[in-house]
Amino acid sequence: MRVRFPMSPRCAALLLLLGPAAPHHATASGQPDDVRITILYDAFGRPSALQKDWGYSAFIEYGGMRILFDTGNNPQVLAQNAKAKGIDLSNLDFVVLSHRHGDHMGGLA
Repeated sequence: MRVRFPMSPRCAALLLLLGPAAPHHATASGQPDDVRITILYDAFGRPSALQKDWGYSAFIEYGGMRILFDTGNNPQVLAQNAKAKGIDLSNLDFVVLSHRHGDHMGGLA
C-alpha cells in the first residue's frame, strides 16, 4: 500500500481503521491499489486554499471506494473545501463518524 503524503497520526489511524476490513484489490503489477487521503477540514496546517475551522474531515479513496471520514464542524466550510479540492461529495460509498462531537459531525448536513 502506498501513501502519497506525509503521514500524520490521524491519517495513520484512518489506515488502521481501513486496513483489515477493506478489500485488497491488486493492480496489474500485483501491488495493492493506492490509497489517497485528502484532508478537507482542519484547524491546523500550512496555508492553502482551504478554509480552516475547528474540526476534522478526510476524504479517502481506496479499492474503488469513496469514503468521507468525519465531516468537520460546518457544512458550508466542508462544501467549500471539497469544491476547492475538486471532490464531489454527492457520490460516497460510506460516511464514517468517529465520535459524537460537533467538530467531527457538524458538517453532515
